[in-house]
Amino acid sequence: MISVPQALDTVLNQTFVSAPETVSILEAAGYVLAEDVHSDIAMPPFDKSTMDGYALKASDVAAAPAILKVVGVIPAGAFPEFEICSGQAAKIMTGAPLPKGADTVQIVEKTAAAENGRVKILEPVAPGKNISPQSEIIGLNEKVLSRGTFISPAVIGVLAAVGKSEIKIHRRPRVAILVTGDELVEIQQKPQAGQIRNSNGYALYHQVRDCGALPQPLGVAPDQREALRTKIAEGLQRDVLLISGGVSMGDLDFVEEVFKQLDVNIFFDAVNIKPGKPTVFGKRETTLVFGLPGNPVSASTIFEIIVKPALRKMMGHAQVHNLRWQAIAANNFDSRTRRDNYAPACTYFNDDKIMTAILPSKGSSDILTFARSNSFAIVPGEVQKIKRGEPVEVVLRDEFWKSNSKTGRAA
Repeated sequence: MISVPQALDTVLNQTFVSAPETVSILEAAGYVLAEDVHSDIAMPPFDKSTMDGYALKASDVAAAPAILKVVGVIPAGAFPEFEICSGQAAKIMTGAPLPKGADTVQIVEKTAAAENGRVKILEPVAPGKNISPQSEIIGLNEKVLSRGTFISPAVIGVLAAVGKSEIKIHRRPRVAILVTGDELVEIQQKPQAGQIRNSNGYALYHQVRDCGALPQPLGVAPDQREALRTKIAEGLQRDVLLISGGVSMGDLDFVEEVFKQLDVNIFFDAVNIKPGKPTVFGKRETTLVFGLPGNPVSASTIFEIIVKPALRKMMGHAQVHNLRWQAIAANNFDSRTRRDNYAPACTYFNDDKIMTAILPSKGSSDILTFARSNSFAIVPGEVQKIKRGEPVEVVLRDEFWKSNSKTGRAA
């Protein structure tokens, strides 16, 4: 049995970044850049006004109020062909190019119309005021984005501004999901005696999808060697194979046996973690293989802590792990295990403090408690009790950022 850090190191050492591919900018959001991006233009490409007003020479209005002759109007999108001389001004719109000879812009609120095509400037204005100079934001040929950048909508805006209609990204890994067990029925069926519905397949499907990879369900396989062999062989054609169930020590737990038959190199088959001790990791050629426990909370926990970092690395993310914070325990908690306990918790802000309530759970089948959590509280194996007010490390799941519980009290 290996520690969680050892398991993570082993998995990540066997994980390689996916090959680049080119996609349209309309399809690029959510991927990670596989190239550095340089700008083909300066931004702004010219000195431009940041306000509606009048372009002029600052020296002409140093003793304002002053009357200037209006020699033109410059809307955004037009380039002025005239030059501002002493005693002159041009009406200018936000975003329009500054005419030659002008060195500042006085905002329209500090001007007044005067007779005979002139304008009265009511207050002085310093040189360079209300102007965005050429290349202030981006220089010509400047590197604006680096390989490994997550492509958010804001990044899409930058790509569009610098003329990148097609982008090299790291492709999303295809993740086969196989659930095993004679007791499993599909969700449309009402379970009979000894049966339960297949919840793991659907939970894992969305965990894979939410982290940006491509889930490909293989359905449910019975606890039979040949049936497992057929399904596992199919899953080995993908980038990653996730199997839920069949990895413990029971008489019908055949997954590891089939792995060996199919030449899967197994690196570990037990991790010092609760829940999720009977976790298997292996590899065949370039396919990563994870055998997850059959209990739903165990499977989801192992996905978050061990599988998800591998998927994020494959997609080119610089940060592969969920964010960890030091929080304050909001309640007492008895760990009751010698393994590192990743207990479901509700983490939230309380004024300037980060609090976490470790939720009472009925075990690794307690899907309701897990669904009410948004994080894991890590209780090391050598620690048996956490007292209210003590520090505790938490791993934040996506639910923390997406649910209201991040700012409210624990349920």
